[in-house]
Amino acid sequence: MKNASTRRLALAAGLIIVLALVGAAQTQAEKAFLGSWKGTISIMSQTLEIRLVFTADAAKKLAGTFDSISQGATGLKVVNIAVAGKAISFGLDPAAVPGNATFKGTLDAVGTKIAGDFGQAGYTGTFSVEKEKPQK
Repeated sequence: MKNASTRRLALAAGLIIVLALVGAAQTQAEKAFLGSWKGTISIMSQTLEIRLVFTADAAKKLAGTFDSISQGATGLKVVNIAVAGKAISFGLDPAAVPGNATFKGTLDAVGTKIAGDFGQAGYTGTFSVEKEKPQK
């Protein structure tokens, strides 16, 4: 009986350590995306100037806002953010932006550009943003 309890305790401790390491790795990957990014969306022969701002929320999870500078829409909530290494995917709040707007991009090798695919209302295009330097 004592050996079974000891094994369960060791297994639980090991599981906690593994989960903590996975969480730490996720946090490190997400940190690369923090900050303000400015660029464009190209869709249906149109190019729109955009800005993305990724921050860490109170739970240290990635959160964000989206501005369509060309259309005068600012502070739109970014939802469903998923990061896997240098890949990121996210959408825009469907309550504020119709058509299921989705982004799937990849961070470049130096960490200053995200580029990839954009889709909305059945149309597809591309997006590309570059990290903005913090203002002093």
